[in-house]
Amino acid sequence: MNIRIAILVLALAMPSALAQEYKKPVKAPAAERAAMLETMQKGKMIEGSSEQYRHLPEVLAVARGAGETPQQAAERAAGSGAQIVETKGRLVLFRSAQQNAALVKSFSRATVYPTVLNTRTGNLGVLTGTLVVQPKNMADAAAIAAGHGLETVKEYPQIRFVFYRAKAGTDIADVAAALQADPRVETAYPEIVEYVRTPK
Repeated sequence: MNIRIAILVLALAMPSALAQEYKKPVKAPAAERAAMLETMQKGKMIEGSSEQYRHLPEVLAVARGAGETPQQAAERAAGSGAQIVETKGRLVLFRSAQQNAALVKSFSRATVYPTVLNTRTGNLGVLTGTLVVQPKNMADAAAIAAGHGLETVKEYPQIRFVFYRAKAGTDIADVAAALQADPRVETAYPEIVEYVRTPK
Protein backbone atom coordinates (compact mmCIF):
# COMPACT_ATOMS: atom_id res chain seq x y z
CA MET A 1 0.00 0.00 0.00
CA ASN A 2 2.82 2.42 0.87
CA ILE A 3 4.49 1.65 -2.45
CA ARG A 4 1.26 2.52 -4.31
CA ILE A 5 0.99 5.82 -2.45
CA ALA A 6 4.64 6.62 -3.21
CA ILE A 7 4.14 5.87 -6.92
CA LEU A 8 0.97 7.99 -6.97
CA VAL A 9 2.76 10.91 -5.30
CA LEU A 10 5.65 10.63 -7.80
CA ALA A 11 3.22 10.44 -10.73
CA LEU A 12 1.46 13.60 -9.56
CA ALA A 13 4.68 15.44 -8.80
CA MET A 14 6.42 14.61 -12.12
CA PRO A 15 4.26 16.79 -14.43
CA SER A 16 4.80 19.84 -12.22
CA ALA A 17 8.57 19.14 -12.15
CA LEU A 18 8.60 18.85 -15.95
CA ALA A 19 6.56 22.02 -16.29
CA GLN A 20 9.09 23.88 -14.14
CA GLU A 21 11.89 22.58 -16.34
CA TYR A 22 10.17 23.95 -19.48
CA LYS A 23 9.53 27.37 -17.93
CA LYS A 24 12.97 28.49 -19.02
CA PRO A 25 12.79 31.98 -20.55
CA VAL A 26 12.15 31.86 -24.30
CA LYS A 27 13.19 34.79 -26.48
CA ALA A 28 10.25 36.59 -28.00
CA PRO A 29 10.27 36.74 -31.84
CA ALA A 30 10.93 40.51 -31.69
CA ALA A 31 13.92 40.00 -29.40
CA GLU A 32 15.29 37.21 -31.64
CA ARG A 33 14.91 39.42 -34.70
CA ALA A 34 16.64 42.35 -32.99
CA ALA A 35 19.51 40.08 -31.94
CA MET A 36 19.83 38.74 -35.50
CA LEU A 37 19.87 42.27 -36.98
CA GLU A 38 22.54 43.27 -34.48
CA THR A 39 24.87 40.55 -35.82
CA MET A 40 24.51 41.65 -39.46
CA GLN A 41 27.14 43.75 -41.19
CA LYS A 42 25.90 47.23 -42.10
CA GLY A 43 27.05 48.87 -45.33
CA LYS A 44 26.56 52.24 -47.00
CA MET A 45 23.85 54.73 -45.99
CA ILE A 46 21.11 55.20 -48.59
CA GLU A 47 18.61 58.06 -48.63
CA GLY A 48 15.12 56.84 -49.53
CA SER A 49 12.08 58.95 -50.40
CA SER A 50 11.39 59.75 -46.73
CA GLU A 51 13.59 57.36 -44.71
CA GLN A 52 17.25 56.50 -44.25
CA TYR A 53 18.52 53.00 -44.89
CA ARG A 54 21.71 50.99 -44.46
CA HIS A 55 22.73 48.43 -47.05
CA LEU A 56 22.97 44.87 -45.67
CA PRO A 57 25.86 43.25 -47.58
CA GLU A 58 25.11 39.76 -46.18
CA VAL A 59 21.38 39.71 -47.00
CA LEU A 60 20.00 39.20 -50.50
CA ALA A 61 16.53 38.69 -51.95
CA VAL A 62 15.11 36.52 -54.72
CA ALA A 63 11.58 36.15 -56.09
CA ARG A 64 9.92 32.77 -55.60
CA GLY A 65 8.97 30.86 -58.71
CA ALA A 66 5.56 29.26 -59.20
CA GLY A 67 5.04 26.43 -56.73
CA GLU A 68 8.40 27.08 -55.08
CA THR A 69 8.87 27.22 -51.30
CA PRO A 70 10.89 30.08 -49.78
CA GLN A 71 13.70 27.63 -48.97
CA GLN A 72 13.78 26.32 -52.57
CA ALA A 73 13.96 29.89 -53.91
CA ALA A 74 16.82 30.81 -51.57
CA GLU A 75 18.71 27.63 -52.47
CA ARG A 76 18.18 28.27 -56.19
CA ALA A 77 19.88 31.64 -55.71
CA ALA A 78 22.52 30.78 -53.10
CA GLY A 79 22.92 27.01 -52.96
CA SER A 80 22.05 24.61 -50.19
CA GLY A 81 21.93 25.78 -46.60
CA ALA A 82 20.72 29.32 -47.36
CA GLN A 83 19.35 30.87 -44.16
CA ILE A 84 15.98 32.58 -44.69
CA VAL A 85 15.63 35.89 -42.86
CA GLU A 86 12.04 36.74 -43.87
CA THR A 87 9.62 36.87 -46.79
CA LYS A 88 7.85 39.84 -48.35
CA GLY A 89 5.13 38.50 -50.62
CA ARG A 90 6.99 36.54 -53.31
CA LEU A 91 10.36 37.98 -52.27
CA VAL A 92 12.52 35.76 -50.07
CA LEU A 93 15.25 37.49 -48.05
CA PHE A 94 18.13 35.21 -47.13
CA ARG A 95 21.52 35.48 -45.51
CA SER A 96 24.53 34.95 -47.76
CA ALA A 97 27.90 33.56 -46.68
CA GLN A 98 29.72 36.41 -48.42
CA GLN A 99 29.59 40.22 -48.53
CA ASN A 100 27.82 41.67 -51.59
CA ALA A 101 27.74 45.13 -53.14
CA ALA A 102 24.39 46.90 -53.52
CA LEU A 103 23.76 45.75 -57.07
CA VAL A 104 21.18 43.60 -58.81
CA LYS A 105 22.72 40.40 -60.19
CA SER A 106 21.12 38.18 -62.80
CA PHE A 107 22.11 34.56 -63.16
CA SER A 108 20.70 31.95 -65.51
CA ARG A 109 18.37 30.69 -62.77
CA ALA A 110 17.69 33.81 -60.66
CA THR A 111 17.80 37.57 -60.29
CA VAL A 112 19.19 38.46 -56.88
CA TYR A 113 18.48 41.82 -55.26
CA PRO A 114 20.36 43.71 -52.53
CA THR A 115 18.61 44.54 -49.26
CA VAL A 116 18.56 47.43 -46.80
CA LEU A 117 17.64 48.12 -43.18
CA ASN A 118 15.35 51.05 -42.33
CA THR A 119 17.39 52.84 -39.64
CA ARG A 120 14.28 54.22 -37.91
CA THR A 121 11.89 51.26 -37.94
CA GLY A 122 14.25 48.28 -38.22
CA ASN A 123 12.26 46.94 -41.21
CA LEU A 124 14.08 45.24 -44.04
CA GLY A 125 13.61 46.37 -47.62
CA VAL A 126 14.62 45.19 -51.09
CA LEU A 127 16.39 47.41 -53.63
CA THR A 128 14.79 46.70 -57.00
CA GLY A 129 17.42 48.44 -59.13
CA THR A 130 14.97 51.18 -60.12
CA LEU A 131 15.68 54.83 -59.26
CA VAL A 132 12.99 57.50 -59.05
CA VAL A 133 14.32 60.89 -60.17
CA GLN A 134 12.77 64.33 -60.44
CA PRO A 135 14.95 66.40 -62.79
CA LYS A 136 14.84 70.19 -62.42
CA ASN A 137 14.27 70.24 -66.18
CA MET A 138 12.86 67.29 -68.13
CA ALA A 139 15.12 68.24 -71.06
CA ASP A 140 18.03 66.91 -68.97
CA ALA A 141 16.49 63.43 -68.46
CA ALA A 142 18.51 61.70 -71.20
CA ALA A 143 21.76 63.42 -70.19
CA ILE A 144 21.21 62.38 -66.55
CA ALA A 145 20.75 58.76 -67.65
CA ALA A 146 23.88 58.85 -69.82
CA GLY A 147 25.95 60.58 -67.14
CA HIS A 148 25.11 58.01 -64.47
CA GLY A 149 25.05 54.84 -66.60
CA LEU A 150 21.27 54.35 -66.28
CA GLU A 151 18.56 53.08 -68.61
CA THR A 152 15.35 55.08 -68.86
CA VAL A 153 12.34 52.93 -67.97
CA LYS A 154 9.50 55.48 -68.04
CA GLU A 155 9.18 59.27 -68.16
CA TYR A 156 6.27 61.25 -66.68
CA PRO A 157 6.79 64.78 -68.05
CA GLN A 158 3.49 66.10 -66.64
CA ILE A 159 4.67 65.46 -63.06
CA ARG A 160 8.41 65.75 -63.86
CA PHE A 161 9.47 62.26 -62.77
CA VAL A 162 11.66 59.69 -64.51
CA PHE A 163 12.15 56.04 -63.58
CA TYR A 164 15.62 54.76 -64.37
CA ARG A 165 17.06 51.27 -64.06
CA ALA A 166 20.62 50.70 -62.89
CA LYS A 167 22.66 48.77 -65.46
CA ALA A 168 24.33 45.48 -64.54
CA GLY A 169 27.28 46.01 -62.21
CA THR A 170 26.05 49.41 -60.99
CA ASP A 171 26.12 49.88 -57.20
CA ILE A 172 22.68 51.30 -56.38
CA ALA A 173 23.88 53.03 -53.20
CA ASP A 174 26.62 54.85 -55.14
CA VAL A 175 24.43 55.86 -58.08
CA ALA A 176 21.65 57.09 -55.75
CA ALA A 177 24.16 59.29 -53.87
CA ALA A 178 25.58 60.60 -57.16
CA LEU A 179 22.09 61.47 -58.43
CA GLN A 180 21.25 63.25 -55.17
CA ALA A 181 24.41 65.36 -55.59
CA ASP A 182 23.73 66.11 -59.29
CA PRO A 183 22.82 69.83 -59.72
CA ARG A 184 20.35 68.90 -62.50
CA VAL A 185 18.32 66.77 -60.07
CA GLU A 186 15.61 68.02 -57.69
CA THR A 187 15.11 64.68 -55.88
CA ALA A 188 16.34 61.15 -56.38
CA TYR A 189 15.93 57.93 -54.44
CA PRO A 190 16.06 54.20 -55.08
CA GLU A 191 12.83 52.19 -55.20
CA ILE A 192 12.69 50.07 -52.03
CA VAL A 193 10.13 47.32 -51.40
CA GLU A 194 9.62 47.51 -47.65
CA TYR A 195 5.96 46.56 -47.28
CA VAL A 196 4.01 44.08 -49.37
CA ARG A 197 0.23 43.88 -49.18
CA THR A 198 -1.07 40.38 -49.11
CA PRO A 199 -4.52 39.77 -50.62
CA LYS A 200 -7.25 38.97 -48.07
